[in-house]
Amino acid sequence: MNKLISAIAVIVLVGLGAWYYSGNRPAQNQNQAGTSAPQTAQNDVAQNEMPPVLVGATKEFTVTGGKFYLSPKTIMVNEGDRVKITFKNVDGFHDLLIEGFNAGTKQMQSPAEESFEFTADKTGSFEYYCSVGNHRAMGMKGTLVVK
Repeated sequence: MNKLISAIAVIVLVGLGAWYYSGNRPAQNQNQAGTSAPQTAQNDVAQNEMPPVLVGATKEFTVTGGKFYLSPKTIMVNEGDRVKITFKNVDGFHDLLIEGFNAGTKQMQSPAEESFEFTADKTGSFEYYCSVGNHRAMGMKGTLVVK
């Protein structure tokens, strides 16, 4: 009987400890000064739209390209944002260019990866695409939206 009471006491203590710890630990997105780290607005992210990864003042995105597709199809940033895009070519011979910003990668054979940065210094919708052959016409394109 004493063993049963001891086992129940241990279970209760472990449960109370877990409850106490989960309710009293600091929030994951807070730094030592207690200010919140930047977060992306998940509710604003539409299907097939890439949420940014915030790194200081630069918004980072990864665009994956293969045989006649680019993913995601939409990237959204704000005017004045510094933008870093990593293009991952997973199948074929491709590049990634952004219309209106003189930014992009060289043409490369998969598997390959290249990054580039630019400042989104004008608002509007700008197509990004693969410039190899007729790949753009075959669907290798997406839209950069600058608000």
